[in-house]
Amino acid sequence: MKILLEEKLLRYAAPTLYTKMVGIFSTYHLHPYDVHATALKEENGYEVSLKYSTDFSQFVTQHFTFKQVAEPDEEVTQFFERAADQCKSLLIADYYKMIKP
Repeated sequence: MKILLEEKLLRYAAPTLYTKMVGIFSTYHLHPYDVHATALKEENGYEVSLKYSTDFSQFVTQHFTFKQVAEPDEEVTQFFERAADQCKSLLIADYYKMIKP
């Protein structure tokens, strides 16, 4: 029998992580709608995926334990900071491509 795993929006699957992500992204002047964040519950934690750029074609994924989800640590912070920095850089690059004559 095959078990289907359901990917859920991070906001509902792990609200603590979502709040942490929103806080970090806001320091980079990014809105939560600039990223599509999902979480897949596994045996020993969550697989968190963030998709970003104008067409959501870029993505990063990382596994977090249940403890990290309940109490975000430095690894969680660094993951969201790297993602926010990449997202901001791509959005700026896409903007300049768009306004280029």
